[in-house]
Amino acid sequence: MENITTLTPSMGFDSPHEGEMEPLIPIQPQGEAMAVESMVPNSGAMLLPAPPEGPTGGDGRELVPAAGGLEASAGHSGDSEEPRLGMEFDSPDAARAFFSAYAERVGFRIRNSKSFTSRVDDTVIMRRFVCSKQGRPTKKDPFDLTKKRRNRASSREGCKSMLQVNRRENGMWAVSRCVLEHCHPLGIAPKPSPAAQKKLTKKPWELLVTPPAETQQSGLGPGGGVAQSLLEYFKRMQADNPAFFYAVQVDQNNCVANVFWADARARMAYSYFGDAIMVDMTCKKNKRVVPFIAFTGVNHHRQLIVFGCAFMTDESEASFTWLFETWLALMSGRRPVSLITAYNDAMGAATSNVLPNVQHRFCKRDIFHKCKEKLSNVYLAHPSFKAEFKKCVSDSESIGEFESCWKLIMDQYNLKENMWLQSLYDMRQKWVPVYARSTFFAELSGAPKLETMHKFFQRHSITTTSLRDLVTQFDKAMAGQYEKEIQADFATIHNRPVLKTPSPLEKQASEIYTKTIFDFLQEELVESSGFLMEKIEDGVVRKFRVIKINDASKVYMVNYNASEKSICCSCCKFEFSGILCRHVFRVSIVVGILAFPEGYILRRWTRNAKSNLSYDHCGVLQTSCHKAVTWRCNDLCRDAIRFAEEGATSAMIYKVAKGALQKAFAEVFAAKRGSSFNGTR
Repeated sequence: MENITTLTPSMGFDSPHEGEMEPLIPIQPQGEAMAVESMVPNSGAMLLPAPPEGPTGGDGRELVPAAGGLEASAGHSGDSEEPRLGMEFDSPDAARAFFSAYAERVGFRIRNSKSFTSRVDDTVIMRRFVCSKQGRPTKKDPFDLTKKRRNRASSREGCKSMLQVNRRENGMWAVSRCVLEHCHPLGIAPKPSPAAQKKLTKKPWELLVTPPAETQQSGLGPGGGVAQSLLEYFKRMQADNPAFFYAVQVDQNNCVANVFWADARARMAYSYFGDAIMVDMTCKKNKRVVPFIAFTGVNHHRQLIVFGCAFMTDESEASFTWLFETWLALMSGRRPVSLITAYNDAMGAATSNVLPNVQHRFCKRDIFHKCKEKLSNVYLAHPSFKAEFKKCVSDSESIGEFESCWKLIMDQYNLKENMWLQSLYDMRQKWVPVYARSTFFAELSGAPKLETMHKFFQRHSITTTSLRDLVTQFDKAMAGQYEKEIQADFATIHNRPVLKTPSPLEKQASEIYTKTIFDFLQEELVESSGFLMEKIEDGVVRKFRVIKINDASKVYMVNYNASEKSICCSCCKFEFSGILCRHVFRVSIVVGILAFPEGYILRRWTRNAKSNLSYDHCGVLQTSCHKAVTWRCNDLCRDAIRFAEEGATSAMIYKVAKGALQKAFAEVFAAKRGSSFNGTR
């Protein structure tokens, strides 16, 4: 099949609605505009800046007015005015409204605190408003495991920020105490505007504006109209957003056969969470749509993220090879650690060709789905077989346990001669999880099933009137997915989880991991108390035998090397899931491990998963080649996206970000004028 590849760039940001945005701060021009060449993402490593830390508090000093303090008028309409001692207000409610508006600009929330009344007439003479993080969590015996507690985090962090007003003899309310410093990062979750709230009451398809002349055909190939409409849409995305990417493969008749696309957010997400990938083809369940394929994964909150999408009408090995090569080139040649695909021979062969060193596994959910058809008579004759079969595949913790369980099931239900089951057993290394326990797959035992693209489409009511409309609806749905990630980030930063054990490891984990991942790790810590441990070998490497108190049938071996500060368990939970297991935590109590050893905190599960910088590939590209210019341009675009996300946190940080851009532009143009004399590029 002939390949024609078109590479085009879009960040896919939604345009703000009228009346919903703050006044923009223009950046003053610094001479001639810099010419930017068209980009083809052939880049190497991504250089991503560490996120700027939110303004934090100092020593929490309190300002107390001197005699004859500052006088201020009762009206305070300036948007940028800060609270200060001596300011006067008509009422305490007016003071609260002023402090609330200031808090909204800076990036925190307030609440009412103390109030004093007069001994003479019982009227209120003092009101105090504090940061919502003032105070400390209540003490409720967190170590009593016999009580069922809600695993709800606390937002109190002991912040001292406050505004106090006292009533004067003239009836005005004056600021008598004011503390503006905070002990925590600033930034609040954005509130949807009234227009956005109104839109949330509508169905997803009601938010779309469909061109009246849009064709109703939903396929690619001969016909031209639908494919042309889709490509024109991608070209407009390219014109609007320089980091958008798409590629097209045509067949022998020069008709579009396959289309792949990804935006800048997908490429950036891959730089953080591209270690474990799944190729999702579940949308094929809908026979009316061209097969939609997505490269998916999970972020540090275990939420669905997408690294690229494709429409595939040709599912040959050559087409899948083209798809993997195109996707890999977009991701700068960085291969994942593991890859899960649908049970498809052509895709399996393409994976072996393009990603030979990647641990590949067929999706067990896909194989279970095929078993419904292949084993329908067995399911009907033996209602208990399905549950036992799934338990054997999913819950086995060792190869020996799986194989003995499989043999037991085959004997019990007399299925030794079943050709389908025999074929599955012959290829067991390619789909049964226990055979890949030594490789990271970002799968957490006991966690809810991850949402498939088929369910994602159903949940967002994504219709298939045309390919272009499907892409538009999908982009809107993904915008909501990004919003969920922001909300989860906010909840993790501004809420403290409730600790259940006195272990210093739990306290350290609560400060490092996201809330979702900490909940899984906390469960491992709590459950570790239900295991017995026996040292079976001493020396440089100490070996321990760990068994459950009520079930001695399963034995786990834990090896601890104190000199190398390494510890590993035969269950391979850390290697497979990225968090330490309960057996390791049980041994850590005896050997005196009070902090996580270096190398046992997987960054992709932490709060700072998206703050890493990588300069590893900076010197790979020669500065004189054309690819280097393309790489630098793409890399700056990714940095700009990250800068925009951090700079839009609040109005105050936005002004700081615009000032930094102004300074950066001045330095860039000064450097450009200087380099123009010697001809360097």
